[in-house]
Amino acid sequence: MAQAAFIAFPEVAKLPTVDVGERADGLEAVQGYLSRFGYLPDSRTTSMVDTTTSRALTKYQEFNGIPATGAFDEHTRTLMTQSRCGMADLRDGVEFATTCGWTRRVLTFAFDTGTGDVAGNQEFDAVRSAFGSWASVAGFTFNEVAPNQNPDILVGWRPANDPDHSMVGGILAHADFPPGCGVVTNGSLPKPVHFDDTEHMWSIGAAAGAFDVETVALHELGHILGLGHSSVAGAVMAPSVGPNSTKTTLTQDDIDGVRNLYAPSAWSGWESLGGVITSDIATCVNSDGRMEFFARGTDGAVWHQWQTAPSNGWSGWESLGGVITSDIATCVNSDGRMEFFARGTDNAVWHQWQTAPSNGWSGWESLGGVITSDIAVGRNRDGRMEFFARGTDGAVWHQWQTAPSNGWSGWESLGGVITSNIAVNLNSDGRMEFFARGTDNAVWHQWRTQA
Repeated sequence: MAQAAFIAFPEVAKLPTVDVGERADGLEAVQGYLSRFGYLPDSRTTSMVDTTTSRALTKYQEFNGIPATGAFDEHTRTLMTQSRCGMADLRDGVEFATTCGWTRRVLTFAFDTGTGDVAGNQEFDAVRSAFGSWASVAGFTFNEVAPNQNPDILVGWRPANDPDHSMVGGILAHADFPPGCGVVTNGSLPKPVHFDDTEHMWSIGAAAGAFDVETVALHELGHILGLGHSSVAGAVMAPSVGPNSTKTTLTQDDIDGVRNLYAPSAWSGWESLGGVITSDIATCVNSDGRMEFFARGTDGAVWHQWQTAPSNGWSGWESLGGVITSDIATCVNSDGRMEFFARGTDNAVWHQWQTAPSNGWSGWESLGGVITSDIAVGRNRDGRMEFFARGTDGAVWHQWQTAPSNGWSGWESLGGVITSNIAVNLNSDGRMEFFARGTDNAVWHQWRTQA
């Protein structure tokens, strides 16, 4: 049971204000606070608001929405002497919204010790209510078990000098993050939700000089689920809370945080874009960010669709004509014009290109040749497009633009005897490289000796 009266962080509370560049005896308490909660990279003992300490104070002030003076001023002292959660606000000096998540959605919890500050077992009911609030928005099921049944989460009231994470001085409670990113118990279970039962009084609902159990439990369970502290005023996951108050409803910031961490799927689910196609699909992105895709229809023609705006709806099908006998290859010229290639009924390479970025199409043009594979296309580091295909002799043949967005070179053989389509890409230094299956079924490749 807690003492009747308590001042949070008393060594900070008794300090005078200290401007940037000034010294004050006892300022180490402020520097220790900043270090403990992630604002200072180490625990400094300079007794001075030096450049590093001032920068840390500024981060603290910005995170908590008070004037960012970089000095230890009255606003900062008032905020620093509020009781708060024991978890850090910043990680490696940077605000973090989430850490990691659980790999399962059914967790067990148990209670071991309660507090004498409230009647009966009301504190346990308040924690159960907090579990229910998170379950309703996060897609979790929390099942209560006995302490000896290996719970995932163990809830209890502890002395302030809790050996797993000290709460001495002004810490209301602490928890831990999920097993993959824990800082208190690392990967081991159970994960703790520990309330300070030495220095703080507990209540059910708002009560003078006491802290509402459900309010603090709701916050600590956010950490259990993987949420960091929020800089949004009024959020449950904000780090500090006052006595004689309640905050038992999750805000939109809290809900967004947990739902982003536990999105049911990163994918939308299937949506049909219609059509009847007889080839693989080729896709590329226009210079203005709109995606476009191409496929062969049942009439042998090239059909395509495009987004009506970036990340927006689709245009519906449009035919670009022709009769093709291969899959389609597409790429974007250095000036942003999309271009595609396919084998025609005469086994030559045919292509079309946009007449301007995101504009109409040129109509068909033959680049000749007699090819026996699909076409692979890429763009050189200097912007010149280049394509590859297997010839009637089994060798790799290619053509390239003579200048970016310019005419074509004519055919050149790169030799070999291949038995597959060709794949092409650029190395990090800009050298083009291609791959194909040989007659021995091994992978064979060639690369440019210079970009």
